[in-house]
Amino acid sequence: MDKLLQNPVKISIYFVFIIGSLLLAYLTYANLDKGFIFNDEAYYLSYYKNKGESLSFDRTNFFRIFRFLYTPNVYHFRIISITTLVLSNFLLCFSVFKYLNLKNNIFILSFLGILIGFESWAISNLIIHQYIGNTILVNTGVSLILISLITKRQIIQILAGFILSFVLFNGNSHSIVIAPIFAFIILCDLKRWKTNIIWFLTGLISGIIIYFSFLDTLDNFIDQLRFLKDYLGFHRKQHSKTFMVLWCVYLFLNGILPSAIAFFLLWRSKFSENSIKIFDKVLAVIGIITVGLFIFSNPWYIFSFIVFTHLLAVRFCTDKTESKRNKYLIILILIIPYCLAFGSQTWFHIRLSVYKYYYFLLIFICLIRLYRNILSISGYLLALSVMIITFPDVLKTKGWKDFVFTEQTEKVKINGYDLYLDKQRKKDIEDLRPYLQNQPNVIYSSNHLIGYLYILDANPPIYYYFPLKDYMHYIIKKLGKTPDDYIYIESNDYPFSPKEFVPLKFVNHPEHYKVVKAGRFTLYLPPNFKKIKTNVRNSWNYN
Repeated sequence: MDKLLQNPVKISIYFVFIIGSLLLAYLTYANLDKGFIFNDEAYYLSYYKNKGESLSFDRTNFFRIFRFLYTPNVYHFRIISITTLVLSNFLLCFSVFKYLNLKNNIFILSFLGILIGFESWAISNLIIHQYIGNTILVNTGVSLILISLITKRQIIQILAGFILSFVLFNGNSHSIVIAPIFAFIILCDLKRWKTNIIWFLTGLISGIIIYFSFLDTLDNFIDQLRFLKDYLGFHRKQHSKTFMVLWCVYLFLNGILPSAIAFFLLWRSKFSENSIKIFDKVLAVIGIITVGLFIFSNPWYIFSFIVFTHLLAVRFCTDKTESKRNKYLIILILIIPYCLAFGSQTWFHIRLSVYKYYYFLLIFICLIRLYRNILSISGYLLALSVMIITFPDVLKTKGWKDFVFTEQTEKVKINGYDLYLDKQRKKDIEDLRPYLQNQPNVIYSSNHLIGYLYILDANPPIYYYFPLKDYMHYIIKKLGKTPDDYIYIESNDYPFSPKEFVPLKFVNHPEHYKVVKAGRFTLYLPPNFKKIKTNVRNSWNYN
């Protein structure tokens, strides 16, 4: 490795890592007061606002665990969230490099975590939710485990177990990540694995006790799981067992099967020097293809990226000069994204975009430990350079967040604090304010409207992605209300689906409802809707 990381290669690595981190940090922080994601971001922020008092179909409690970091100032909360995330990335990089006993300046090399952290989230949805939350918890927990193993201070395992215990509640399906971490603790130190596990479990149990003592109640947690069962009964199509089976099959075909075949062929050849050379050539070809697809923004690059990372991990694990404990760490880093993406009802290659940090870390380790040529590192730095150079495009493209940063010029008050939105969204808010401000009972047509409810302090019976007639009947009855107690809102872009939900057919007395147009929106107002004058502004309410 020392031969590889000589000038100018070492300087190039340091330059890309540091300059890339600083540039992406500047662009991110300079734009965190602009824009608002009206579906996902508003959805997650609503948990913090209602403190879990509203019904929820999600198996997550991130808003309880990270409440100590929360502030109603969205701009400040974004700063806190992304800073905590990239620092946890940095900590994991630093502890991993220290564990592997890298001889170069690991502090500077750890800027890789900061760089990828900013790039992965692309200034979007940067508030602590279950995905960012679990990344922070896992990064911190694994780092503490590695520090414990490095320093041989087993008591640190208590703190690691304590932090990782909250993964059990932050996103229940993601809690499977505890299993490979548990296995790593055992395998990496067979002489002291029993005491390591005892210390770790002590911390884990302590965290569980703290959670149910101060953050939540056991009864509420059980009710959450019961309600989830009811929710799934109405959403079989959206949360099908078939999807999860296909999710696992796809992952098996894209990553696990190629790795298994490669390992089998190497094993069959008894890991001979010739077979390793051939395998290295195959890896080089796949690596070149991956970088090429990435540079030209071909969507197929992600599949090549997954295969390449898995095969590189196989190459590392078959290397005769690497210790078993180093190989176990590589396997753990490879597995973590599987666990964090599991159960999210999103294909792995799509969800991987926010977990690719682990792959970039793994690839970097393998390249500097296994190979002694400039080309391998050059390809890696080229990919990072492309990511850095193209990052400013985020400011000019709408993307899934549904807004353009350069158009966010209008000051709007959200939770009493300034945030900049575009002119159309500001107009939408003022159009809806007379009808939705502080309204307790609102049913919306699409999750893309949640942001308006959040900004205007209006509340639905439950937060959802789209309304289903039978499901909404069930929720309304559960709350002891009737359909006629609610305001119904749809937009021109996101109307109610005629096949799923028609407001005037859903209510008991449609003849009593008043249909109102407000800018791009249509509202169905109940008969007891009244205009109420307040000392702040003219607003509307109903008894």
